[in-house]
Amino acid sequence: HIVDTVLYFEGGGNSEYRLLRAVKNRFGSTNEIGIFEMRDTGLVDVPDASRLFLSERTEEAGSIIVPTVEGTRPLLVEVQALVAQTPYVPPRRTSDSVDIKRIQLLLAVLEKRAGYVFANQDVYVNIIGGLRLDETACDLPVCLAMASSLLDLPVPEKTLAIGEVGLGGEIRSVPHLE
Repeated sequence: HIVDTVLYFEGGGNSEYRLLRAVKNRFGSTNEIGIFEMRDTGLVDVPDASRLFLSERTEEAGSIIVPTVEGTRPLLVEVQALVAQTPYVPPRRTSDSVDIKRIQLLLAVLEKRAGYVFANQDVYVNIIGGLRLDETACDLPVCLAMASSLLDLPVPEKTLAIGEVGLGGEIRSVPHLE
């Protein structure tokens, strides 16, 4: 091995928080993250990242809390969706936080199985704090956020959702629920 560890240092610009992500580690686990705050004295560890990601949450339509695991670190993060009518054909589906193909699949399930119409709607999905969610356990909260925004109905504040959504519209169990 020439490289024992590959690390990505994410964040910057106007953000005071930085993510240190391990994507390759010869002697340990990958997909681990460290969350740091940039101060005058340098980088300082953020021990309670969930509070950081939820600190400015408002009870608006299109927002829900999702428990997720980054490496071995459990976090609570906010998923936001904005669904808005569009004059464009085809409508836009945009996200830097969730795989766009997964969003398209979930939109198809919501249309076919739940009867919602997204064909004339732009859909934007964002995870607060700059995290990227790749696990299928986030399917259900992404669906709830998109439906909430479409209907302009807020998800109740204390609602927490987790689960993979199958093509039949069923909610499937996910690993690491404990």
